[in-house]
Amino acid sequence: MKESDHIEQVDEELLASYLSGEASDEEKSEVERWTGRSAENREVFQSCSDIMQKSRLYYQTRRFEATKAWERVDRDINRNSSREGVKINLFRRKMLRVAAIGLLALALGSAGFYVGWRQQKTAVFTEVISGEKQVLQEVTLPDGSVVSLNSSSRIHFPKQFSGKQRKVSIEGEAFFKVKPDPQKPFVISAGTAQIRVLGTSFNVCARPGESTVEVTVETGKVQFGCNRLAQKPCDQLILTPGEKGVFFTADQALKKAVNDNPNVNAWLTHDLVFNKTRLQEVTEILRNVYHTDIQLSDPELGELILTAHFNDQPIDFILDVIRLTFSLELSAQNGQYFLTAAKNNP
Repeated sequence: MKESDHIEQVDEELLASYLSGEASDEEKSEVERWTGRSAENREVFQSCSDIMQKSRLYYQTRRFEATKAWERVDRDINRNSSREGVKINLFRRKMLRVAAIGLLALALGSAGFYVGWRQQKTAVFTEVISGEKQVLQEVTLPDGSVVSLNSSSRIHFPKQFSGKQRKVSIEGEAFFKVKPDPQKPFVISAGTAQIRVLGTSFNVCARPGESTVEVTVETGKVQFGCNRLAQKPCDQLILTPGEKGVFFTADQALKKAVNDNPNVNAWLTHDLVFNKTRLQEVTEILRNVYHTDIQLSDPELGELILTAHFNDQPIDFILDVIRLTFSLELSAQNGQYFLTAAKNNP
């Protein structure tokens, strides 16, 4: 019997999840049952685990660079093959790749970061997911473009861009700095919406369940419309710096306007501008940027008007300025902030 005939296949993403510590109790049991069925299964599992342990420190870096990470994956696999002195079959190479890919979950050293992979024909794809209260500052794509992910967002892209386009897909919110390449447009799918660029920087907000997809352009030009998943064809917008495009998913309509929100990228820059802004809106923006809960004790406080500019200041400093500006009281408990009217303030 051939060596590969002894090896009972296991779901690759399940094994990667187990090795990166993300598996549930039920998933752990499934992997452990698989390893217990044969010596060959245990050997494959051990090879995967060895790569995980020996390469762990390599991936503990604040910047995730897809191309370099994939190069390290390939080196780990090939080094393991030559060290054992045997030719690893296709399935075993796949398992070793799973172990190495699982290491990418450690790239930022936080539980909210996960990198998965799946194979379609000969292409290999990477998925980067930010945690619930986590912003990933820089994810470098294979072409050198850089993406920042807001919390609870994900991007899916290939190991290498091939063909006539550079295609990625996203859910959530992301800021793109696309490396120019006139011969190969950069195309983003966001649900039924599509963004097409040659080289520019812009923000995309496409959170699942929301009624709109929004694109706000900082530099360059962006073509914005619907993709082939849409139920009917739609027009295409050309957006330039300072403009915002809105795609309404229900009726697949498009609208272009001047961006009047100075804080559209504040989740990334922490550069906050409030110009005669209601305090209720201010606290909502601060919640989204700093991922913290801020409560006003009285709805009337939400009608107070704030004009201020904060450039990369901590949330405690900003709330203290608000407290002093309006003669309020500020308290904190269990990660929540409370703004209340001062007791001696009529």
